[in-house]
Amino acid sequence: MAGSGIPGSFDFSSALSGGLTIEIILFIVVIAILGFLLYAYIYFSSSKRVLKWYGAEKVEKSEKALLYSLLEDLTSKAKVKPPEIYSFESSIPSMFTVGHASKTSLAISTSMLEIFGELELEALMAHEVGHIKNKDVSKNTFTAFLAGTIMSFPNFAMWCSMLSGFGQPEDPAPKFFRYIVTAIAVPPAALLIHLRNPMKRELEADEVAVNLTENPRVLAKTIEYLENYIPLQPVSTRFNPGHFHLFSTHTQQIRGYLSIFISMFDTHPETGDRVARILNHSTYSKNDNIDNKRSRVPGFFDVKNWRFALGISFVSYMAFLFVIIVGVTFAIKDFNFLVNGGIAAAYTGAVLLLLGATAKLSRRRIYLRSFSPTRKRVFLNSVQAFKHLMIRGLNSIHFNRSHIAHKEKSDAIEEKKSETS
Repeated sequence: MAGSGIPGSFDFSSALSGGLTIEIILFIVVIAILGFLLYAYIYFSSSKRVLKWYGAEKVEKSEKALLYSLLEDLTSKAKVKPPEIYSFESSIPSMFTVGHASKTSLAISTSMLEIFGELELEALMAHEVGHIKNKDVSKNTFTAFLAGTIMSFPNFAMWCSMLSGFGQPEDPAPKFFRYIVTAIAVPPAALLIHLRNPMKRELEADEVAVNLTENPRVLAKTIEYLENYIPLQPVSTRFNPGHFHLFSTHTQQIRGYLSIFISMFDTHPETGDRVARILNHSTYSKNDNIDNKRSRVPGFFDVKNWRFALGISFVSYMAFLFVIIVGVTFAIKDFNFLVNGGIAAAYTGAVLLLLGATAKLSRRRIYLRSFSPTRKRVFLNSVQAFKHLMIRGLNSIHFNRSHIAHKEKSDAIEEKKSETS
């Protein structure tokens, strides 16, 4: 080794030989098995965790025979297995579906059962059946478990600060810790949700619902009613932002000092676009009282708040970087510029990548929406005009070519005549 000039500590051939190689392989295999088991556990238990979060209890068929009858009829048309029905206490009318490939559960809030009649419940359940038919449920549930767990850390941080003697929930210190941890938790949770493109999936579920019920007006009016009714209800802390994509509409108007971060969880299409797209499946009149300019819950998702939330998250991540560097410095008992600089560069790059991906996906606008009658008319007229111009151009080219060929033929005949004469 001395002759080769390579220190013994860098002799990789000896490090990767014999028993050490077997140990590395076994370590990788163990990690892979543990990862698979963790995935399987989350996959099969995530629906139970989400239902438990909202305190949902199973509704027996004898209790809600009509509800089960409507659901069985819808699932029979969709050719999918009917889910079990659960109910949970909430003043917010809401409905969501969780589960995996072999078993699904439909949860309905008590207020929704009280407010809506048979037609409205059928339309909303048809939307959830649309998610089952489109095979969204297992992925949505898995995402909700992960994102919901991440968004539980702010409350955990607040309780830790209180147990450490920093006061009550409304005191400055616990609120500050909760705010900082929220700013750090929001980007990864929002990114996980938006990777699934929830807006597109909501519109696809609406399309299935319209085909199943053949009554688009009921679904459109119910969605509009929910978007206008929900902001009037008191805020419920039970709704986890990491679960927003599960619901058929926005669940509530978030108020308070954490409301700015909710702009990152814009998971549903604008109500006006969504209603117009649903109604395009029917022959409705232009004179019908439909306000397509109405957007989502007022103040729910604001671009300024979205940008401000990203800025606060970046500052919070940089503050956490300071904590990391201080910890490393105390660990090695020296401020090593090379080590700390490398950590800072890698950390900042990862943060910028995370925030950049979150920013790009959380403002994505892939609606797959149909053209409105006016836009459709303009589009079709434009296409027809383009075709007309193309036909005229081709005819003109054909005419010019024919004219040139005829002229060349005439000139050749005249030339022959002149030669013979």
